[in-house]
Amino acid sequence: MLFLTTSCYKHIKLLESDFCKLIIANSMNFVAVKYNISILGYVIMPNHFHILLYFNEENKLSDAMRDLKKFCAFEIRKYLETNESLLLNRIRIENEKQVFKVWNDRFDDVWIGNRELLEVKLEYIHQNPLQAHWSLSEYPEDYNYSSAAFYLGNEHDIIKLTDYRDIFD
Repeated sequence: MLFLTTSCYKHIKLLESDFCKLIIANSMNFVAVKYNISILGYVIMPNHFHILLYFNEENKLSDAMRDLKKFCAFEIRKYLETNESLLLNRIRIENEKQVFKVWNDRFDDVWIGNRELLEVKLEYIHQNPLQAHWSLSEYPEDYNYSSAAFYLGNEHDIIKLTDYRDIFD
């Protein structure tokens, strides 16, 4: 099991719109099917996302993250161009290989070896939107781009989730 975090270039809030959050969600679903990954938890924030993954077969983390970030970068850039966003100028770079940069180059991953650590990370994910500097919702389950409501038994259709207790029990 892995806890992953990736952030937008220079921590710019490129994911503030619901449309961009849905790009991330749809891409997570696609990559989960392609690489046989169970998504155990997630939160999509205005400038980063966290996700808990369980590889059901071979761990192809680098391939999965490459596909996820590449597809999302293309779609987010297209969205910004279509909406004539001023953010487009903030992600323009001087580089032979790229014109725009949506993501920081790296991502952080933490191996989760036990249920206790998984629950700590899941709680962190679910509390993220409530942090004072975000104040995106009053309760974790009220934030639409998180797995918090799923773990309270509410319907969840943005991302196909697997309950971590099904894996640990």
